[in-house]
Amino acid sequence: MSNKFIRLILIILVVGLLSACTGNADNQSTYYLVDPRFSELYDRLQGDEILGPPISNKKYVAGSNLEKQYFEGAVLVYDPDNSPRYYLDPVGIDAGFSDLPNNDPENPAVRYINGYIIPPEFSRFFDEMGGERWVGLPLTRARFNPERNTIEQYFETMGFFRFEDDPPGTVHLMPYGLWKCAGECAKYPGLENAGISRSASEDIQSPFGEVISRFGTQFTGDALSTAFRAGDGNIEQIFHNVVLYEDSTNPLGASLRPVSALLNLDRDPYQVYQKDSAEYFREIEPGNGFYIPAYFMDFIDRYFGFEISGEPISRHEEIREGVSQQCFENYCLLHDALAEPGQQVRVQPLGQKYKDSFYQTTKKPAIEAQIQRDIQLDIWEQSPQLSSQENQQIGACIHESGSPLENARAVLTVTTENQGIITYPFSPTDSGGCSFLELDPIQAQNGTTIDYQVCFQGIGGQEYCKKDSYLIWGNTDKVLTAVPVQEEPVAPVVVVEVVIDTWELFPQISSSEHQEVGACVHKNDNPQENMDSQLILESPSAGVITYQSPPTDGGGCSFFKLNPVDAKNGETIPYQVCFVNKYGEQFCKRDSFLIWGNP
Repeated sequence: MSNKFIRLILIILVVGLLSACTGNADNQSTYYLVDPRFSELYDRLQGDEILGPPISNKKYVAGSNLEKQYFEGAVLVYDPDNSPRYYLDPVGIDAGFSDLPNNDPENPAVRYINGYIIPPEFSRFFDEMGGERWVGLPLTRARFNPERNTIEQYFETMGFFRFEDDPPGTVHLMPYGLWKCAGECAKYPGLENAGISRSASEDIQSPFGEVISRFGTQFTGDALSTAFRAGDGNIEQIFHNVVLYEDSTNPLGASLRPVSALLNLDRDPYQVYQKDSAEYFREIEPGNGFYIPAYFMDFIDRYFGFEISGEPISRHEEIREGVSQQCFENYCLLHDALAEPGQQVRVQPLGQKYKDSFYQTTKKPAIEAQIQRDIQLDIWEQSPQLSSQENQQIGACIHESGSPLENARAVLTVTTENQGIITYPFSPTDSGGCSFLELDPIQAQNGTTIDYQVCFQGIGGQEYCKKDSYLIWGNTDKVLTAVPVQEEPVAPVVVVEVVIDTWELFPQISSSEHQEVGACVHKNDNPQENMDSQLILESPSAGVITYQSPPTDGGGCSFFKLNPVDAKNGETIPYQVCFVNKYGEQFCKRDSFLIWGNP
């Protein structure tokens, strides 16, 4: 069957669906208009050319203030009660699209989001359509559909496809709006007629729901993968802290993978039992084993004993002041003496390291670059957990066939909830192939996992990357525990220039005086009125302080009056002003002023 004939069938199918979606079978010439509520967003997302024509009038959702309008390729939603007020309906999630994830690609030039590789053509289109803000996260791998001779990939709010012989750069939207129309409009056709195909891979439902509810997500951490069938045939799922696998011999129906042993964490020599010791001693062989402090024993008993934790493999040791650690076969425990009661003992997040080392469930697709050089990367953090007032140090070493590579250059990217992605350059590696750098403190809540990645660049024209993570813990009341999430500005389809100007009334000021800060935002030289604005100040004594201002005035400006800042002469006080538009997109600028004139 020729591609032209297939295209003709698809065109006939879409025309038939559009006729059905009018709700008037006798009048196929009926067309809907874009409601003024959605006209600006419709144009922003390339309108009729990409989203296709509207296939309904604006609809009001019963029991809420939501408004919707259906288009061929997406469903646009307006929510006046929440921010962002505009978003796209997550049709892909509702449809249940899912796949086994791809392996984490060794070549960082390959786009990899949410566990799935995005091919170059789809990756460019993903950015053109506004990235995660409007398209959402990928839900499946890119795959070939032999029935339609198309390559398809499904995301949360849009689905992409292209014919195999399409010119480079050509990408079409799957008819998500038509499918959703079938689900919410009784006279509209169903999923099969909308041209959406479900995953051809094994669909494995997670069998761990009951186990997770009994353990709690504080124990397991968030999921890092969907459920999948591991190499030994068992269903497995990876979480931040532990790895669960289905085990019919366990009364809980699941057991923990021995991640400590599988990751080759150091095993300490056994301790010898001392009769006069009051600590609990876990005997592994006659007279030999490990002492376990009472707070770790309480935690182990609360989570179903040594059958879940496995036997201890290391001594209880202090890794820095006030923080101690002990590893067991299936997880490692951390104790922070300064944390609040009930939060002093936590499971160390080893799931990402396990995933990087053992998550090999699918064959790598042909789009990944073939790595020819025998490159080995090692990265580590100085402290597996630290507070938001402490600096982290990251080390990285690179070897080729066991020999260190000198003068290699690397870049570190750190992903945070509050500041987005932060990039740091390493110094060139030394004669041992290693380099080190120190990170600025990261403001985040206790228990937040900070993911980072080190990429060595320019080695044979390729990049070599590796990921790891550490934990924010030990924040006191004065340290930031909650900062409004800052989203990165979304790259719009039409290139616009957003300019923010900030200034303070006093470039230097004493700790007894009030500072005043002004900020204005312009888009393509036009002032932006009625944008929400916020100032976040980093105080050395009181942590992060947030100030709100009324929406911007007719000149696009907001003004903030700051409380006196307790600091020493010569200290620089950084602050950041952020503006948020009605789509929830955020535009920020950093600045600072100096403390001076204190007696």
